[in-house]
Amino acid sequence: INAINIANTFWTRLVGLLNRAELSHTEGLLIEPCSSIHTVGMRFAIDVIYLSKENKVLGVHESVAPYKFRVGPKMAIKVLEVSEGNVNRTGIHLDDILIFD
Repeated sequence: INAINIANTFWTRLVGLLNRAELSHTEGLLIEPCSSIHTVGMRFAIDVIYLSKENKVLGVHESVAPYKFRVGPKMAIKVLEVSEGNVNRTGIHLDDILIFD
């Protein structure tokens, strides 16, 4: 994943990926603070990665279809949304530490 957009204001968190027709496998959206998501109004499925303050992977939901709700683990304070299949493609696993440059 080459490009991570950050949604850390009320407006950017509210809009999220709703204005997108697709998400390439090289980009993602990091939402903070965040511990749950919805895909209401989205036009494509995504993989959802729940992160701790230190970017430790606490949970994953793969292939979340449009019009679904997902809640992360108790300690999740960030969510990384990536294109469907990206968790498998990149080999992201529980307890990994993700580094964002």
